[in-house]
Amino acid sequence: MLIDDVGIGLLVRIEHIFRARKANSGLASCPLCQREIPHDFDPSFLLRCEVCNWDLVWAEYQKSFQGKHLIASGMTSFLKEYVEKYRVARSPQEKLILIDTLIHRYHWELEGGLTGPGARDLIGGKPNEVIDFLNHLSYGSRSSPEILSTRQEWLDKVRTSRAQYAEAVKERELKEEKKRQKAEEKNRRMTLREKARQAGRTDRSNAGEVHDGS
Repeated sequence: MLIDDVGIGLLVRIEHIFRARKANSGLASCPLCQREIPHDFDPSFLLRCEVCNWDLVWAEYQKSFQGKHLIASGMTSFLKEYVEKYRVARSPQEKLILIDTLIHRYHWELEGGLTGPGARDLIGGKPNEVIDFLNHLSYGSRSSPEILSTRQEWLDKVRTSRAQYAEAVKERELKEEKKRQKAEEKNRRMTLREKARQAGRTDRSNAGEVHDGS
């Protein structure tokens, strides 16, 4: 079921977020048994799990989560609440409400819109994939009014966010175009000044030659 895929995917993502944060605070985790391994941030420090006979230097371990936006972004309490409640949720309706609530909190209470980095932190997808995320969830004809109203709220916000995003892109492109034109105008003026200086030197040189020849 799609809802379960999404819900469990979020659980795993949150687990990775917490694990990366712990690692960055000095406690790495064995990928096999999850045992915590203290380290001193030295790139050559060898992380070793005596139980699993696993080891890896810190520099390589750190690369495993760098660039993946594994950041809680001040949402720690919301993420913990989701983990606790989702693990005991039974019906698709309960799970969907938990998923939807978490994503709403992430995008709208913290970031103020779908264009912020919080989306990638939680879902790990591209902006367009994040915007379309809930549109692909299963809203059947038996969905509760709460779910349906939440979905409509989401769709309304998606439309607003897309319009705002398009406007922001347009404004950014306009600024970049003005900046480019300004740079071109500056270069053009510098070229004209240089040509004028060269012409002046040529005129003075010619005048000197005429004077010497007279």
